[in-house]
Amino acid sequence: MRWCLGPRLTPGRRPGVQGGFTLAEVIVVLAILGITAAVVVPAFTRAIDDDPVTAAARAMEQVLEQARATALTRAVGVRGIIVPETGLDSGAVPIGPGVRLSSATVRPSFWFSRIGVAQGDSLLVLGASGARALVLDRWTGGARVERR
Repeated sequence: MRWCLGPRLTPGRRPGVQGGFTLAEVIVVLAILGITAAVVVPAFTRAIDDDPVTAAARAMEQVLEQARATALTRAVGVRGIIVPETGLDSGAVPIGPGVRLSSATVRPSFWFSRIGVAQGDSLLVLGASGARALVLDRWTGGARVERR
């Protein structure tokens, strides 16, 4: 039986040198992680944005933008009434299953003047994945969807 009183030496290693990673190894690993994150993060973002609540809110947003564009190009006032059960009085906005519209008024409406100034009632799109508020900017007439 052999007894060793000092630190154990492995072949090819100098005494007193501790193991670790080289700078090149760390840079390679960080580059691989960065490339993976660049590929994966947009996919997750699209998956989150493709839920039924966001899709219904974006569809309502597009209708409001089209109404504003019509008011500006034809120089006439445009008014729309939103029916919470179906989306719009003409049924132009598909509301998916498990999604509902909510407002403080029974029949929320919006109106765009011929110069693009807007008036409208507040509108929430509610569902299992959360809520989105449809916000209408009074002075610019722009519509946007915000998470709530």
